[in-house]
Parts: sequence; structure tokens; C-alpha cells
Amino acid sequence: MKKLLKSSILLFGFSLLSANCWAEGDPVRGKSLFGICVACHGANGEGKQINNAPRISGQQDWYVERQLINYRDGIRGVHIDDITGMQMRSIAITLKKDQDIADVTAYVSALKSETPEATMEGDLVAGKNAYATCAACHGADGKGNKALNSPKIAGLQDWYIARQLNHFKIGARGRLKRDTIGQQMRPMAMALDEDAINNLAVYIASLEGAPVKSSVVNVASSDSQPSMSDMMAVATPASLKTSEPLYGTCTACHGENGEGKQWLGAPRISGQHDWYLERQLKNWQDGIRGTHPKDMYGIQMRSMSMTMATDDEIKKVVSYIDKLDSPKPAVTITANIQKGKELYGTCSACHGAGGLGNKALNSPKIAGLPDWYVSRQLWGFKKGLRGENSRDIYGQQMRPMAMALPDEEAINNLSAYIATFDGKADAPTIASAQLDVDSNGTSKNEIDKQARIVVKTSNESSVKAGAALYTTCIACHGADGAGNQALNSPRLAGQSSWYLANQLKGFKAGYRGAKPGDTYGMQMRPMSMTLVDENAISNVAAYIETLNGPVSPPTLDGNAEAGKGLYVTCVACHGADGKGNQALNSPSLVGLQDWYIVRQLKNFKGGIRGTHPEDVYGQTMYPMSMTLADEKAMKDVAAYIISLRK
Repeated sequence: MKKLLKSSILLFGFSLLSANCWAEGDPVRGKSLFGICVACHGANGEGKQINNAPRISGQQDWYVERQLINYRDGIRGVHIDDITGMQMRSIAITLKKDQDIADVTAYVSALKSETPEATMEGDLVAGKNAYATCAACHGADGKGNKALNSPKIAGLQDWYIARQLNHFKIGARGRLKRDTIGQQMRPMAMALDEDAINNLAVYIASLEGAPVKSSVVNVASSDSQPSMSDMMAVATPASLKTSEPLYGTCTACHGENGEGKQWLGAPRISGQHDWYLERQLKNWQDGIRGTHPKDMYGIQMRSMSMTMATDDEIKKVVSYIDKLDSPKPAVTITANIQKGKELYGTCSACHGAGGLGNKALNSPKIAGLPDWYVSRQLWGFKKGLRGENSRDIYGQQMRPMAMALPDEEAINNLSAYIATFDGKADAPTIASAQLDVDSNGTSKNEIDKQARIVVKTSNESSVKAGAALYTTCIACHGADGAGNQALNSPRLAGQSSWYLANQLKGFKAGYRGAKPGDTYGMQMRPMSMTLVDENAISNVAAYIETLNGPVSPPTLDGNAEAGKGLYVTCVACHGADGKGNQALNSPSLVGLQDWYIVRQLKNFKGGIRGTHPEDVYGQTMYPMSMTLADEKAMKDVAAYIISLRK
């Protein structure tokens, strides 16, 4: 990770900190170099619309320098739709040396010109309201903020502002991964339609005192929009003066107390576990999160995470956030809380009954998060904006959970229920249950008893029909379903009919047994094809559920005591007694052979199983298997599962 981070910082820092590395610019020499720029930008840097050249006088030197570097290095001006950018690139290439850029920048920074005339019509009030988002980084007065890598935009021509916003929106700017800061602007622009862009451009152009050509007065202002005083509060340098300077960058969106700001799409972060915050910041830095083109806020956060140059800096800012305190967010979603409570049963296994999270299961605290943010993240997981990256082990675990929520109503109901948590106490959960079981293998934990679903077998006629179909299976799995290690066939006896049916469907559909490395799964595929329809699958599953073949003795040298500690992760879904939970689509593990358990764990970890997009529940197991470091750990957890039979 440190190597990746180091290379990212080199890219980032080259454009941001170059002024600290080069010699001071010579404005006299810069004047001669500026001769080629005059034709378009004017002798005083006033810009010329006829040449599509913006005003550059009055701009910060560090920003001018960065853009010249970006043009020269192919970070900007390479998109086919960015015609003027391509023109600029050819000019920037003439500045062959770093000193050339430093010199011309020094000269440009000393230029002065008149504020441009307005050329566009728009709704000034609507533009002012829309600017609230921009003010967080560019300042309420549009003068920019170097700490946030935000240039001065006051004084730019309205037509130029509109053009750049459109370029960010369509991807002509901010699409390249190397354009870290441009990528931050893309989600901002993508949220704007044509009218909004025009209104915003008109308002920004007015910030330096230029008269507005035409302004439509919009009297229907929204109470949800922040006032200019609110904007000042988040945007001025004074607000960035925290006791931890690194958190200053975060303040603009997340607030001084970590309270978050909905109009900026920034969640409350105070009260969140430090280990989770640290993991997400690293995920953004390493490109595990925030790289999907539709994840607008994730892209923005990725560029912000890059401002933390080392792991120590991440720990420092996380430690500061850990001390912040802010009130519980206001409710914004109206939904059926009772239905949300019913849906939350699946979530409680990992996140706890009160949403306090569980470090052992890598589950964050969700109590105290805004309802709109919970809803957005669930949609992100459902649509693949989060949890799609193969390196995002825990995000991948969340994807099938979100995909099980059928529609917007379900997501809203669940989000509204989570918003009711006070974040102060949590009831015992399956995830934190003691692993103690009685002589019959039954969990002593009352919650686990309540969560377990007893599955009734199908009617007698279904079982009879299934018995005839099972004759094909006897050769490998045995007449009593006991399995056969010599044939690599697991024990089926004692397994729930719903799980058997799901797996047979999986083999038949091709999301099990289709990978070249799954030798024995490939054997099962043609067997499943003999079951002509879902009715046949249900019948054979119903019959198998009635079988009671003997369990096999241990065959591996695993350490059951060590496995007990590892099994804590498994408890959430499979239960403390290993008997599974239909509500979580988790099968019974009791009665399975130890060698079969190890093989399946290896298959999940190796991507042979649980990686097919239609294998929703297998996808849940894939990241769980990653928590087992090696084969020894797999043998240990298998040994503990075997001990649950007693």
C-alpha cells in the first residue's frame, strides 16, 4: 500500500507542490516567453472571447503553474471534444523546461486587467443558491483556497465558466485518473443541467463586481438552501483553523464537528469507529473505492484522501475525528419504520441490533448516519457503484445484501428504521453470541434460538417423487446421503431442502460448476441438468431432507480451539451451533465433512466459487473466506465446526 500511495503522491504532489521544488520564477524572462500567449490572452491577460481564451490576470500563480504542467504532461487538453484545450497543449509544450513554466507564471501573476463584461443571461438568485456547493471549496467570494486545491473563479468570464462546467460534465476534463483534482470537479458538474450551468456562471461572474447583463428574479427560494452566511461559515479560511490542520480540508464538507452537510452530499462522520474511517481513507487512496464513473461523491473523496501523504497522517486525522461530537442528524425520509425493522433482521447479524457495528466482522457503526446517506450507499451497493472492485472484500459482502432489497420503498423503509437508533446501546446479537452450546448442540443464546428458522419438509407426494429422482445421486452420495470422500461427494443428509434446491439451481444455471478450476462442481452440472424443472428440483431436495446418513469422523489435523476464535465471523450467519439460518440464506454446516468444508473455503478464497454475478449468496461467502489467512486456519475452523456435532 505504501508503494501505491507513494506513487500517487508523486503524481499529485508534482502538480501541487512543484513551486516548492523549482527555483523562483523570473518575471522579466517570463515576459519574453509570454509573447506567444498575447495573441489569444491579450497583453494584460484580459482574455478574448473571439479566441476562446479566458482571462488569466489575477489568477493564483500556483494554479496557473499547475494548469501549464497539466497541458504539457497530457493531463489536460487531450480529449477530442476539448478543442481549445488541445490548442493550449501545443502552446504549453513549447515551455520545455520547468524553469520556463516558473518564469511565465511569475509574469502572468503580476498582470492586471479590467473585470470582464457579462455576456450571458441567467437567474442570479438560482445561481446564488446553486453556488452553495461551490463555496465550500472556492469560497463564498470565489477567491479560491490553495489548501483545497481550488482556484480563484471570481473574475473569470461567464462564457468560460459555462464551457468548463460543460467540459467537466461530459468528461472532456477530469476524466483521466492522473487528473486527481479535475476528477473532484466532475461529480459537481454532473449534477447540473444546462439552465443550472448558465445560472451558476452568471452568478460567479458577478462576484468581482461586474454588472449582470440580465437577471431573472426568482422569489420562490427554498428553505433547504443555505444562506450566504452559512456558505461563509463553511468556506472561509477561518473555518479551516482546527486544532488538527489535516482536518481543515475535511471541514468544508463534513463540518467542524463532523456533523456533515446534506447539500454537499457529506455524511456525519463523528461517532464512527476509527478503524473503519482509516480503512475507507486507505480504500480511496488505493483506488478500491471512488473509481466508478457514477460514484460522484466517491470520486470527490478520493482526491481529498490524497492530501494525506502517509499512513501516519491518516491515523492522525482519524484520531482527531474520533474526538468530535455532533448531534444526531434530522430525519429526511418518510417511510414505514415497522417494515424497515423487519428488513433489518438480516443486517443485525453483522451491524448489531442497535447498529453499533462489530470490528470482528468488519462491520461499521450505522447508528447516527443520516437516513439519506444510508439510502444512497444501499443504492450504491445495489447498482455496483460500491462493492464491485475485487479488492473491496467487505464491500463485496454488502453487495448481495443490498441486491436483496427489491426496490426504492424497501431501501427507504430500512434507512428510516436505522435512523431511529440512538447510537448509545446495542442489544446482544448473533454476531457477538457466546459459542457455548449444550449437549445437544443447541445454542444457549436466546437470540440465536429466535433467529433460527425451522424448515418443514414438503408433502408426502413430493418426497415420493423426489425418491425416484434421487436414484441418479446414489452412486456418489450414497443411498442414505452420507457422502463418499473417495468420490469427493459431500454428505447431503441433514441439509435443508431450501439450500439443496438453491444449489441445484446454481449448478443448472451455471453459476456453480462452470469455472475450470471447479473439477467436482463441473461433475455436478450435468447431474443437475437431469432435473427438468423447478418442480423436480424441489422434489429431490424434499427427499434428501428426509435422509439421515451417518456423519464422517474427522480426517484433518485442525485445532478446534483455534478454530473457535475464527468461527466468530461465521456465527453471524450460520449460528453459534452451525445449524444455519434460512433468513440469511446460510446452510447448516453441522454434519459436513471437514475435508469438504476446507475445499469449499479454498474455492471461495480462490474465486472458483462466489464470484459469479448471479451467485448472490456465494458472493457473501467470498469475502468471508478472505479472513482466513491460510490452509491451517481453514483446517482449524473446520475442526471446530466438526466439534459442534457433539
